Amino acid sequence: MHTALVFWLHLAVIPLSFASEIMPAPGFAEPDAAHSDRVLKIPEPMVYDLVRPLGVRQGDMEINALGDYNPYTGDINWAPELEYGLADDLAIEIELPFENASHERYKVAIQHTLAVDIAQGVANGWQAFVDINKHTKAMSADATYIHAQKWADQWSSLSMLGMRVHHINRSAQVDYLLNNTVFYDVSSRLTLGLELNQEVSAGGTWRYRLTPQMHYDVSQYYTVQMGAAWSTLEHPDKTQRLWSMRLIRVF
Repeated sequence: MHTALVFWLHLAVIPLSFASEIMPAPGFAEPDAAHSDRVLKIPEPMVYDLVRPLGVRQGDMEINALGDYNPYTGDINWAPELEYGLADDLAIEIELPFENASHERYKVAIQHTLAVDIAQGVANGWQAFVDINKHTKAMSADATYIHAQKWADQWSSLSMLGMRVHHINRSAQVDYLLNNTVFYDVSSRLTLGLELNQEVSAGGTWRYRLTPQMHYDVSQYYTVQMGAAWSTLEHPDKTQRLWSMRLIRVF
């Protein structure tokens, strides 16, 4: 727990301690820190995020960390991530999930952009990742198709459709994934969103996480996302209340 709190406090004070250096010029340009694509500037979901924006350029890099705090148990699940553009339209991610101060898993992801259509306001791609439990060595994998849509100047959405295979190296079990997020851009700095993550098992069990969220660009390098969630993803028979925050730094 102590390690997790120190990590979060360190990230939280970075934008403040360097405020005099990173305050943008009057003509503020939105960063790629929380976007689903580089061209249309469709926002990125906070919980089930992308590796990098669709249309990524070689050498683009981002570090971020998402944390979920459970007020009933006092537990913090958090994960630092490093995201990098290997080539144009191709990005990779390394993620290290923690439970409180205990490192639990390794995750490696890859994402490819299929197309960005400016005229239609549409961006498409796919994402896949492997998740390995540090202690049990159990392995799972996700694969999703990504569709981002710009509906109007301030309204946009992002959808993902795919599947998760649990225990690939043992007795494989399949879940189907459907994620939908709707965004409203209040200003060039502030975005409001409603993210719904759904999982359906092969046996028909339905689980969800609903996360209203706010994104704020502190500067052209730093973005913070905050939200409150209702989730049955971990316990299908019990709804958990979570407080969530993601801190993002782009380079």
